[in-house]
Amino acid sequence: MYSVGEHVVYGTHGVCRISEITTMQFGIENKEYYVLSPVSDPRSTIFVPVDNEVLLSQMRPVLTKEEIDEMLCSIIPGSQSWIASDAERKEFCQTTLKSGDCLAILRMIDMLYVHQIEMREQKKHFHVTDERFLREAEKLLHDEFSFVLGIPRTEVVSYIGDKVEKSS
Repeated sequence: MYSVGEHVVYGTHGVCRISEITTMQFGIENKEYYVLSPVSDPRSTIFVPVDNEVLLSQMRPVLTKEEIDEMLCSIIPGSQSWIASDAERKEFCQTTLKSGDCLAILRMIDMLYVHQIEMREQKKHFHVTDERFLREAEKLLHDEFSFVLGIPRTEVVSYIGDKVEKSS
């Protein structure tokens, strides 16, 4: 069970602070909820039932700096093969984002980024759907990294580049 004041990552909402744990009545039933405040939009509120395993599975503790560094050192740039089928790639990206697995998301970003560069070099357009998945994945990862590392979001890319370069 999580505690009030703790920071978690919740699905595609990113880093959230557990602002309270409260009981609410719906009809005759009382249910306990985590009340989450997204760090990127503190005016928003998310209610997650404490007893709903499906929704709870989308919530995890934020990474530590050590976990981030370890993950970045394990990445081999360009190792994720491009998925040529638009439908398969869309399914892969949706599943990866929903999983909340930072390493898988990082690999997906690498795959999309490498392809984006190849398209630019060939003077072709990067698919709009791929661009959307890339931006969504970067936002999730960069927001968490920025929060954990205590650096501005704009410095996350160079932090990642430095760590990956040093490990290669």
